Amino acid sequence: MRFFYIYNMYQLKEIKKEQPSNIKCKYFSSKEKLKDNIDVLMVSFYGEYPDGSLGKKHATYISDKVFSGFINFDPEAIILDFRELKYSWGNSLLAVFQNIAQFKDAENEEGEPNFPVIILTSEKSKNGLLSLLTPATSNEIPDYFFEDEQKAIKSAEERGVYWLNN
Repeated sequence: MRFFYIYNMYQLKEIKKEQPSNIKCKYFSSKEKLKDNIDVLMVSFYGEYPDGSLGKKHATYISDKVFSGFINFDPEAIILDFRELKYSWGNSLLAVFQNIAQFKDAENEEGEPNFPVIILTSEKSKNGLLSLLTPATSNEIPDYFFEDEQKAIKSAEERGVYWLNN
C-alpha cells in the first residue's frame, strides 16, 4: 500500500512597511567630543502626529526609527526630539518608551541605571507628552524633559557617562 502526501503549496507575497506621509525623521550627534567619548544620539521627528488611535502607525514609525538608531549608531544615551512634531494626545506613543525600556533595560540587575532617554520638546508637543508620561496629579516637569537643546545634550552626556560606568 502506497501513501501519497499532498503538500500544500505556499506562496509568498511581498509586504512593505507602511510609512505615514506626514512625519519625517533625522539623526544627529554632537560634532564635539563628549566626556568619556560617549555617543549621544538625537532622533528628531518632524510633522504631525494624529490624535488618538489614528496615531498608531506614527508610533510604530517612531519606534522603528529609534531602534534603527540604536542598531546603527549604538549610543550611550538618546534624545528624542519632538520640537517639530505636533503631538496632542494618543497612547500609542507610550509604546515607544516601553519598547526602549524592554530593549535597553530588560536585563538590568537591581541597582543598575536605566538607559538614559531625554525628551526635547516645544510648545508643539510639550503638553501632550507631559500628559502621556507623567501622573495626572503631578504639576512637576520631569528632569528628563527639556526645551533647550544644549541643556538636553548636557544632560544626555552626564547620564550617558553614568549609565556607561555603572
